[in-house]
Amino acid sequence: VISGETGCGKSTQVPQYILDNWLENFDKDGGEHVEIICTQPRRISAIGVADRVAEERVEKTGQVVGYQIRLESKVSSKTRLTFCTTGILLRRLEYDPQLKSVTHILVDEVHERSEESDFLLLILRDLIKVRKDLTVILMSATLNADLFSDYFEKVPVLEIPGRTFPVEQLFLEDIMEMTNYVLEENGPYARKLKKGDRKQDLETELETCDVRADANEPPKVSIRDDNLNIGQMVARYPKCSKTTCKNMYLMDTEKINLELVEHVLTYIVKGDHQWPREGAILVFLPGIAEIMSLHDQLAESHTFSPKTGKYLLVPLHSTLSSEEQALVFRKPRPGVRKIVLSTNIAETSVTIDDCVFVVDCGRMKEKRFDSNRNMESLDLVWVSRANAKQRKGRAGRVMPGVCVHLYTSHRYHHHILEQPVPEIHRVPLEQLVLKIKILPLFQDMSIHEVLGKTVEPPTKQNIDGALSRLQDVGALDKAFSLTALGKHLAALPVDVRIGKLMLFGAIFCCVDSALTMAAFLSHKSPFVAPFGKKTEADAKRREFACSQSDQLTTLRAYRKWQQAMKSSTHAALVFANENFLSHKTLLMLADIKHQLLGLLASIGFVPDMPALRKKMRKDSVASLTGDELNTNGNNDKLLAAILCAALYPNVVKVLTPEKSFHMQAGGAIPRQPTPDELKFKTKTDGYVALHPSSVNSSVGYFTSPYLVYQEKVKTSRVFIRECSMVPQLPLVLFSGCSLSVELHSGTFIVSLEDGWIMFQVEKHEVAEMLKTIRVELINLLEEKINDPSLNLLHYEKGNRIIKTIVQIVTKD
Repeated sequence: VISGETGCGKSTQVPQYILDNWLENFDKDGGEHVEIICTQPRRISAIGVADRVAEERVEKTGQVVGYQIRLESKVSSKTRLTFCTTGILLRRLEYDPQLKSVTHILVDEVHERSEESDFLLLILRDLIKVRKDLTVILMSATLNADLFSDYFEKVPVLEIPGRTFPVEQLFLEDIMEMTNYVLEENGPYARKLKKGDRKQDLETELETCDVRADANEPPKVSIRDDNLNIGQMVARYPKCSKTTCKNMYLMDTEKINLELVEHVLTYIVKGDHQWPREGAILVFLPGIAEIMSLHDQLAESHTFSPKTGKYLLVPLHSTLSSEEQALVFRKPRPGVRKIVLSTNIAETSVTIDDCVFVVDCGRMKEKRFDSNRNMESLDLVWVSRANAKQRKGRAGRVMPGVCVHLYTSHRYHHHILEQPVPEIHRVPLEQLVLKIKILPLFQDMSIHEVLGKTVEPPTKQNIDGALSRLQDVGALDKAFSLTALGKHLAALPVDVRIGKLMLFGAIFCCVDSALTMAAFLSHKSPFVAPFGKKTEADAKRREFACSQSDQLTTLRAYRKWQQAMKSSTHAALVFANENFLSHKTLLMLADIKHQLLGLLASIGFVPDMPALRKKMRKDSVASLTGDELNTNGNNDKLLAAILCAALYPNVVKVLTPEKSFHMQAGGAIPRQPTPDELKFKTKTDGYVALHPSSVNSSVGYFTSPYLVYQEKVKTSRVFIRECSMVPQLPLVLFSGCSLSVELHSGTFIVSLEDGWIMFQVEKHEVAEMLKTIRVELINLLEEKINDPSLNLLHYEKGNRIIKTIVQIVTKD
């Protein structure tokens, strides 16, 4: 284990020491074979470190030093040192379980505790017992190197000291004092005050709190700043002015205060202080949305506008192309100051050599598993102290630096975690279970046994939940063995539901539509409801309503925006604003679609194409995939069916009231129920309600008694959000669960899930035909597994099965 401060050079130098040692021996006596693999947690760092090492060796990337990431590689027969993402090495283990030709494996950034990294350590720990000649080096930040040393049975830890300059550390209360920042009471970054906290009451409280008892007795350490009254705030921060205490009391800490960030940046570049007047400024923000918002805000400001020629604004996040990422490392011309707006990718994966200042918003996006949605979510969470220390360490690489944390010292010392939560404890384990199932190394072990050997094993409950959900989507059979569908899903590094939607979109010739839905299911809906305009926003959304489906409604809105984009970006912006859509989210969805298409190409479900390796400025998925793969792109019944395939078992049953009639001249006519009279039930929650934002919340009659949904939220009651009416036959064809046919009073009843979903068919032959088609679809997927180059559309049997299913679903 090599433990060293971020930026000490371990990523770039350690692999070169091994390579140089081999080259010296090679020159003397021909040397033995060497193949060094260095894994990186992110694509950007695999490319960045490879380019840096190649540059140091005065050669081009792809010769002795290369890299390999998904859909892109620069390696050759000369390559002896390859930087790759962890996923690439795990994929290699599927067909080369002993990594026969590899001599050295360096696992970088192990302290980040990604799910893939922890899993790779488990494999390597077993592998070095068999491959005695294999050298494994783990490279970690200084924070928890002993954990990894103990895991590998007390192997040595080499510590590399950092070479950084001292960094001055400031917190929210310090910077507010220094800059005389004033928070507007009714502004966008202030929290809503309770009735007793109106302006005059706050002023009175501030005037009297000096003589009140609680002003002299600091509140308990366990009480968060957010829960203090103004008097307690003054008591906790006795050295701060009342204005600062009032600011901290009013500030909504759940929001990212971009106004304050700009205020701090202005102070750094123009303020009355003794700090350096040069050097790059690195701003840590949670995600792409905040980066784009701050970038636009600064570009339009008087101080930082590009028109001044004094500042270079550089965004940095994982989805940027290699060319765009390269801007981060470039030193600007004299007189120009670089301001990098980054996600937590700049904590460890990317080193900005000329960085002197760090502004830390204290938040990051983290993958979490939401059991209500039965899907992954990307949540906004507070950083850990380990993250904060890494961020601070980014300043002071070339001269004494400054780090400004935009949260209080009390939160830092008492209310954030010491270490980030290992990913294996907070994400769904389906993808990991599928990887274990597909690797030859673990064929004789149960999933519980394998995961029990990880650094810090997940709970039995989480493992059982993953196995159950994989059975629900049809990836595992009753004996927990991989199905054909499961083998395909194992090759896609996305949530299994998203993966299933993508696969079925490719199989049933509606790729573009399926990828659009996959993009917003995995990211977020582009519809927005600004404060105070929710009713208006919901009404606009209903104008796009389509096929009693929220997802198809969103798809329709996306297509309309796409049409506007063909005219001009301005036309698309106007369209988005008029229809309560986020233009930025829609652009992000277009980018995600392109990435998802690349994944489908990587497993042979769509043809590979060079354009997938380029950063696209617009949504080109339909033109890249062509007419044949999008034949059924406008068939809403089929799209609802593949949504059912993806979201099952998230099913809601629609219960209608007993029929009532009203009299007319021609006699009694059945009365259609109102939306309020309908009831909705799930198998596990009992009665639920449709969320008011759903286009289905105002529907009184559904053509099928079943809906599939994306998520449940519990407030005053359990609400279903983002749902689609789904006909009964797709439930039978695509659910993956056991199906039985019984005769009741002369009628054949098809039932799923022990009778929770059931409907009648006229003939027994119809039920048997449905069973047969299900089996045929499974066999077709099996054939595709055995021959990835098999074109299902040009394969007579496959084409016949697909067309039959499309006809059944469309006529249902």
